[in-house]
Amino acid sequence: MLTRLRLANLKTWGERLWPDGVALSPITLLLGANSSGKTSLLQMPLLLKQTFRGPDRLAHLNLGGHRSDLINLGDYQSAIHNFEVERELKLGLTIRDGANPGDPLIDYTATFVAERGRPFVRRLEVSGGGQSFVAIRQADGAYTLEAPGYEPAEGDSDGRRSFEPHRALSFSPAAVDALGSAAPDVRKLARKVQLALDNVAYLGPLREYPERAYTWPGPVPRQLGRKGERAADVLIAEAHAERPTNGERESARLIDRVSEWLSRMGLADELILRGQAGTRNYELVVARGQQRANIADVGFGVSQVLPAIVLAYSTPPGGTIILEQPELHLHPAAQAGLADFIVDVSREREVQFLVETHSELLFRRLQTLMAGESLTPDQCALYWVGFEDGEAGLTRLDIDEFGRVANWPKQFFGDAVGEAEKQMRLMIERRRRMEPRSDG
Repeated sequence: MLTRLRLANLKTWGERLWPDGVALSPITLLLGANSSGKTSLLQMPLLLKQTFRGPDRLAHLNLGGHRSDLINLGDYQSAIHNFEVERELKLGLTIRDGANPGDPLIDYTATFVAERGRPFVRRLEVSGGGQSFVAIRQADGAYTLEAPGYEPAEGDSDGRRSFEPHRALSFSPAAVDALGSAAPDVRKLARKVQLALDNVAYLGPLREYPERAYTWPGPVPRQLGRKGERAADVLIAEAHAERPTNGERESARLIDRVSEWLSRMGLADELILRGQAGTRNYELVVARGQQRANIADVGFGVSQVLPAIVLAYSTPPGGTIILEQPELHLHPAAQAGLADFIVDVSREREVQFLVETHSELLFRRLQTLMAGESLTPDQCALYWVGFEDGEAGLTRLDIDEFGRVANWPKQFFGDAVGEAEKQMRLMIERRRRMEPRSDG
């Protein structure tokens, strides 16, 4: 699980989140105005993930552009704060090596500089278990190493170009060989950082239009896609998996989970996966009472939330799900139901949620769950992201065990109370004007 994100000079973010960063909980919500920096903060782990898995091992930072990339930040100038290419980009994260709060932590930190528009690692550090491994770029492009018990061989004091890190994470084979007995430790730490990022799943705010028919994809897809475009493929592949029960094949549990949550959110009674005779095609049928309709013929609510449910039950325990505006196209009660969904899945499957939302109803429901003892403040971190003095800033909401917030930001969800007062005042004034005037 990710426990902390650190960054500096990424898009709207200056130095305010460096070096302390932002603490993450099993459920972390980011709230705030449009273009305040919420998305940029969530893009940071995605940027590292696609860099660690990039096609070019010598590319120090994969800013996007490949078909398989999760995000595309353009070039270094587009990604850096205020477009000032002389700035250092700083990225860091902390992971917990295990499911329990007392399990050891592993820290990853990388700073980048640009040379002729291309980003290079200036300093890479991976640490854990009381050990720290560092690679530092020199003026000539070579790298020096710092590690427990490591001393450069004669003639290596100025570093080597062969020590250049791979994909901003892995120490090069030459560097690992030079570290001698410490080599297994640095390999293990780097693998654990990469595994934590491999288990980060992302679902953006927009969805593909639902299809009238889907073709069996074969094996279960490893990724749902940024728009959840392969959610139906996962359902179909799961239905083809052998699940014997007393000699009979049971229905895939995933479709049952989807139906359960669609019902609890008031979007449908059931989702039915129906094969089309004589073909490898399937359709998703939405059931409400006695009515049956193809998913392409109903509102966008079902197709909007379907990928989120599939993703929640496909992500391995201990993984992290990043959701952007999951409330889009959902009616008010369904938005509140998202909070129940996130809390239940996080607890049941030990999956972490990082959510950007504009939904007051989702937020209010979390408060209610705290008041009802279904959620505790240590299980949920709520942040307000604002823009001030030319850069993004972060405020953690001080929320007690009853769900009460002590430090509401100004105009947090608009001025609902003020609007109600204004409405009442205008109504009273209007009624007075409508009353008949007495001549007596």
